[in-house]
Amino acid sequence: MLKPTYAVLLSCLGAVPAAAQTCTFTTECYEAEPCQDTSFALSAALDEAKLITDFGDLVVVGVKSEGSLTTIFATGEGAEYLLSRNADAARFTTHANEGPAAITYIGTCEGEF
Repeated sequence: MLKPTYAVLLSCLGAVPAAAQTCTFTTECYEAEPCQDTSFALSAALDEAKLITDFGDLVVVGVKSEGSLTTIFATGEGAEYLLSRNADAARFTTHANEGPAAITYIGTCEGEF
């Protein structure tokens, strides 16, 4: 049942204009620990259905746009990912299957989808 849903989500990506976007994150929050400074970036390549990161490429499984907010759902080895952005701010969260545990990155994105 999951495979047909995945295929439908990927087919919807064809309707999204092909463009890239770079996101830079300067704050990292791990679970309930205090947030810390960080330097983390990713590129969203929706025409290729992937998020490109230092630790590997993530497969985009869905994109939702509502007004100025765009949300990207992605998957990778051992975790699920969510990137939300508007004109002023971006959040990237990792939901690790081990634990479970969550990490939130706070930053901004440049470029348009």
